Order: sequence, then structure tokens, then C-alpha cells
Amino acid sequence: MNFEISRAAITDFPLMKHLFYQTVSNFGSKLFTKEEIKEYSRLVTDTKYWKQKFDHNFIFAAKLNGEILGIISMGPTGIIEILFVHQNYQGRSIAKKLYQTIEDTARTHNISVLRSHVFPLTRAFYENNGFEIIADVKETASGESITSYSGVKQLSK
Repeated sequence: MNFEISRAAITDFPLMKHLFYQTVSNFGSKLFTKEEIKEYSRLVTDTKYWKQKFDHNFIFAAKLNGEILGIISMGPTGIIEILFVHQNYQGRSIAKKLYQTIEDTARTHNISVLRSHVFPLTRAFYENNGFEIIADVKETASGESITSYSGVKQLSK
């Protein structure tokens, strides 16, 4: 499959919004809490939020025949905020190529550490790309333990 990866533009927003919404809807219960699903669903329509992302983040899209197959976003401090691949195109190295683009961009912009929130379904992906996975256990008011994960990767020069 000959998709291309390029820096996303605000004109890509309608297609990105659709992919973002599809991903949250289809995988939300496997990845996010109910509160996160509600928040992410609200963000889909928040044009001001997305305008700020386009102005300050490195956002790349994998495209094929005008369709967006996947997106990745990294903030200026190296935090990977978004990595989505359309459900019909998963397992075709799109996420890997998007990630490599972000890593190359980080190096170009002298970002030496990449970080990301890591979900159980994405843990293997981040581990396979050299991230150290760190568990953060928090105790709720009711005494339950909630474990979340983050990934950290030190980039070599």
C-alpha cells in the first residue's frame, strides 16, 4: 500500500475529526474511562482546541487517495498526544511509519526525550519502539488502586 505521510494542515481537520471520533467511538471502552470518552468526544468538535494544536504541535497524517489513514501529534516538548490509525488499516505499518516521522522530527528540533501516555492495547507498540514503560499506581478515595502507564524514550543523537 503506497500511502504518504505529510505534515497535516488545518484543511485536513474535517477528515482528522472523523477519524478521531471513529477511534474514540470504536475503541473507547477498551482504552478510556467513561469520563475520558466524554471529554474526547467533546474535543472532537472543539475547533479552538484543534487550531491551537495545529499552531503549536507537530501533526502528521498518513494519506491514501485523499483519505486519512492515521494521525500522530507531538507537542513541542516531545509529548506524543495522539496516535490513531483507521480500524480498517491497522496492522499495515502505518503507526510505525507515523511514529518514525515523529522521532525524526523530534531529532531535527533537538527534542531529546519522547513521552506518551500508554494504554494496555498500545503498550507493545511503544515497547517495540524503544520506550521504557513506567507504571503509576494511584489510590482512589475508596482505597482502590488505579494503574496508569507512561512511556519514555531517550533519543540518541
